[in-house]
Amino acid sequence: MSVVPRISELIYRWRIEEARKRIESRREDEVYVTDLVLCPLKPRFQRIYKEIALAYSFSPVTAMGDFVHMGLERLLQEILGEESVKTEVEYEKPIEVEGRSYTVKGRVDAVVGDTVLEIKTSRSDANIPYQHHVQQLRIYLWLTDMSKGLLLYITPERIAEFPVLNPASDGEVADLVRSIIVGEPAPRYPWECARCPYAQLCPRRCR
Repeated sequence: MSVVPRISELIYRWRIEEARKRIESRREDEVYVTDLVLCPLKPRFQRIYKEIALAYSFSPVTAMGDFVHMGLERLLQEILGEESVKTEVEYEKPIEVEGRSYTVKGRVDAVVGDTVLEIKTSRSDANIPYQHHVQQLRIYLWLTDMSKGLLLYITPERIAEFPVLNPASDGEVADLVRSIIVGEPAPRYPWECARCPYAQLCPRRCR
């Protein structure tokens, strides 16, 4: 008689393995789009404290967000057709900062026709769209050389759409990469420390 593994264990192992591969495959000259919109100290803490990064990858909140992404991406493909909706598309683009070449990498949730779709979940619809989400999508537009973006929020109150039509410039992206190099400003937003898994180790933690 076969034994059915616990679903929670399967999810745990999948999340940990995905995080492990991402952390171990990352090069020093690579910068992810998500790095550019949050505290510039996070990338270096992820390299130093890999075990914390792995543990945080199984946060139920982040896992739930991923499940919503996966379900909605599949639904869009069923409604519009797989040829019209490309999901989890990876892009990369070189940029030179301070005489050194870096590669900016990102994985967009979906490309629907000529539009980059970024899916977000939120516990509330107050104050959306958030500034760092708009910035993230602007960088994706720069990365993909596309001009149309759509932020789609899934909240308990509503499903809301916000168009983003102004891609980030080369200069803006270079400045953000530079901020990671020098580690400033840290944090980028006052609310980050309360949600950061490295806060107890960070000398720049907000009080």
